[in-house]
Amino acid sequence: VATSAKTLKQAFGIPVVATIHATEAGRNSGIHDEAQRYINDTEWMLTYESTEVIVNSNYMKNELQRLFGLPYEKINVVPNGVNLNLYNGVERDYDFRRQYAADNEKIILYVGRLVYEKGIQNLIAAMPKVLNGYHDSKLIIAGKGGMIDELRDEVRRLGIENKVYFTGYLKLNQVTKMYKCADVAVFPSTYEPFGVVALEGMLSGTPVVVSDVGGLNEIVQHRENGMKSYAGNPNSIADSILELLYNPGLCAEVSRAAKAKVIAQYNWTKIAQDTHFIYQKAICQT
Repeated sequence: VATSAKTLKQAFGIPVVATIHATEAGRNSGIHDEAQRYINDTEWMLTYESTEVIVNSNYMKNELQRLFGLPYEKINVVPNGVNLNLYNGVERDYDFRRQYAADNEKIILYVGRLVYEKGIQNLIAAMPKVLNGYHDSKLIIAGKGGMIDELRDEVRRLGIENKVYFTGYLKLNQVTKMYKCADVAVFPSTYEPFGVVALEGMLSGTPVVVSDVGGLNEIVQHRENGMKSYAGNPNSIADSILELLYNPGLCAEVSRAAKAKVIAQYNWTKIAQDTHFIYQKAICQT
């Protein structure tokens, strides 16, 4: 859309507002070939031509400043949101739960794409330590992606096939049911500009474990409304999971605080108002 936006701006003399939720450099840990360089240059051009830029976290604001040299005041942070009615009428369904785990097993849930930057490989690597500390637990991996065969092979290599279940793609009503059945939800990303799935987990009332990167690092405060782990560190992921599995009081405390935070800060009414203000600011500058 960058070239079209620039053309419309010049043809009609109107401001452009760009929303950037990730960058090519961020997704690939740098620029490594000409195709990536072209995309990176196009992203820079779009932000340069924009009157105002919207990003979804302070992490992304810093990333755009570092990559593109944008003025600080030109970049506006407006977080993503979640539908607060997502779990209305959804309760723990034991028949549904038994399709994936035994009643005595605690469900550790991952929801998301099976790609490297989501860190699912590190969560799988954490499972031997989790199972050693809490045998009656099971990892449920909901989603699809290019790493599926590699991840299955790793599960077999670790000898934990009976403790890891790949569901494949789930429909929205299945995902909401799964959150309600889970005991811990884990989001172990190595790169995450925001992390909507964490909001969905927090809203469900399931305690969450997140990596200390990107937007996730801003959403969750350790032991207040969730648990953090060091990004890319299976040992740290396992420690946070085990602390929740063994401490129901902590689970209840962080879950309550997490749900309250999502309702207060990540509702679409507030986000729409903040976005509307930025568009007004852009119009006033022309």
